[in-house]
Amino acid sequence: MGAPVKFGVTEPISLGMPTQAERALDEQLHEEMRRDAPLETEEKMRFRAEVLMELRRITQQWVQEACIAQGDEDLASRAGSKIFTFGSYRLGLISPGSDIDVLCVAPKNITRDSFFQVLVPKLQEHPDVTDVTPVPDAYTPIIKLKLSTIEIDLLFARLSSMSEIPENLESLNDDNLLKNLDDKTVRSMNGCRVADHILSLVPDAERFRDTLRLIKLWAKHRGVYSNVLGFFGGISWAILVARLCQLYPYFNTATLVKRFFKLYERWDWNNPVVLTHIQEKLNTPGLMMFKIWNPKVNPQDRMHLMPIITPAFPCMNSTHNVSETTKRIILAEITRANKVLEQVEQGKCKWAEVYRPLPFFTQHKFYIQIEVLAATPQVFTKWLGWIESKLRQLVKHLEQIPSVAVRPWPNHLAFQDPEWKHAVSVFMGLTVEKAPGQQSHSVDLRRTVVRFVEIINSWPDMSQHTGQCEMRVRDVKRRELPSYAVPEREDAKKKPKGLLRAYTDDVPGEEAVPTREVAPEVVLDIPPESRPVQSEGQTKRKLEPLPKALRGTSVNGRTRTVDQRSVRNSRETHVEPVMLCGVVFFFHEPRVDVLGVCTKKLQGPSQGGAQSVLGSEGCGVFHIILGEAFIHQT
Repeated sequence: MGAPVKFGVTEPISLGMPTQAERALDEQLHEEMRRDAPLETEEKMRFRAEVLMELRRITQQWVQEACIAQGDEDLASRAGSKIFTFGSYRLGLISPGSDIDVLCVAPKNITRDSFFQVLVPKLQEHPDVTDVTPVPDAYTPIIKLKLSTIEIDLLFARLSSMSEIPENLESLNDDNLLKNLDDKTVRSMNGCRVADHILSLVPDAERFRDTLRLIKLWAKHRGVYSNVLGFFGGISWAILVARLCQLYPYFNTATLVKRFFKLYERWDWNNPVVLTHIQEKLNTPGLMMFKIWNPKVNPQDRMHLMPIITPAFPCMNSTHNVSETTKRIILAEITRANKVLEQVEQGKCKWAEVYRPLPFFTQHKFYIQIEVLAATPQVFTKWLGWIESKLRQLVKHLEQIPSVAVRPWPNHLAFQDPEWKHAVSVFMGLTVEKAPGQQSHSVDLRRTVVRFVEIINSWPDMSQHTGQCEMRVRDVKRRELPSYAVPEREDAKKKPKGLLRAYTDDVPGEEAVPTREVAPEVVLDIPPESRPVQSEGQTKRKLEPLPKALRGTSVNGRTRTVDQRSVRNSRETHVEPVMLCGVVFFFHEPRVDVLGVCTKKLQGPSQGGAQSVLGSEGCGVFHIILGEAFIHQT
């Protein structure tokens, strides 16, 4: 037993020391982690330190020039600025190729406008700086850049209480620094303050880092690492690991990992995960206006499903984006990992099985694919950020459809597009369950997709980037997934046709027996009289002119005309893109072959949410066409 200690809000659960068997497991774990998740080399770490020194030199020069422009040369010589790191770099988890999160702190006379309007051009002129992308309208304003090939996310904080930034300012943990600051500045500073608090609240920083290293690898490989999509982000996983270390202060890394999954599989999520007592500054001038997470006072906080509270003032819930769907997925993955660890402990498998990548692209028969495209890196960053921030709405609407289970996938895939320089695909897997004894079951996703389109089209910057960005929405069967999503493997060739391994419970020793696929199909819900007629070895297709609504100008200024010629060409490509309000929808060949017939028959009053997308003309047409492409049947 170790000496009595207390970290956090409760006494430790155990003061036990590692056993000999646990020490052996720990050695195996570290060996596998060195192989599968290597840290940056000492030489590369020195190079990163030099990059940060150069970034500080640039920001200091910018502050001096800004002071001179304001007519205060005396202040220019002593105003100064400092940079602070946060995120994985600050926590000591630097892997090859990872970026660096940096906060630039400046005195009160330097504004955020100067940060974006003066510093950005200065960075662009630097010979070693590339891909400068300012995002001033983000929830937390940021400049993305590469300095000597190192990716950097640069935030800004103006300290209203300081006319000079002293050289001995080593920390931002003093709550008084937040007095009278705006919300954007407080959010920018929060990353540094939270990282410092976490490191100060754990009994052993090294064991904390090693445990977090495996947990983050597991979360990324299993597709549950994304704050914006409703899973947990890096800071949330760090807080969970830190709380674990507080409860078991003397356990080694291997034992902590085992306890991590046991603890949070059984955690009562009606209670938040906290590292320290939540502080409120109700009587402190300059601090009393900040909102603190408090479900007793704030009704919205009571709606949070898996609250994980940041330890620095003002305490916030880092997981407010979690939905019922992502909660279910996170808990399922934690349960799976716990089962695998039982096998590891018995020597039946290696640690690598815990974080084996999830075979997402073999789990579902049907997927929604969203392609995000842009002409420049600046527009791409903003466009992708907007779409990512709204994907939770699509998940929320999908999870409200009876019998439909949606599996968002946070790992976006970049690909080469012939028309756009920057392109990534976002995927969501769909599973449709049939009721017992039910022969077939159709699920209508029309209204859900239309709602999502409406939300995307409300982008405030759409008019500023006419013709510079695009989004495409496809329905994709597993066998039709693009090659960059499922690269061909030798073992895939040997798999019997029509068989699918059940990967949802892929625990060693518990593999499911392969069964015939029963995943959802796309049905082409066309009246019999509208279907192509088959005769004498060829198909006769009746093509009618498409309505004007399908040939109008798109919201983003990029028009893709759909006419009889393009429909005929679809016989070769088997898919035809239709641009509506800046969003391209793809329909398989049978759908395109009868577009003219269907639209002619179904024109009429607008239906559902389509009216706000297209206006009065052709609304019903859009609704029906979109609906036919997005009806699933099992």
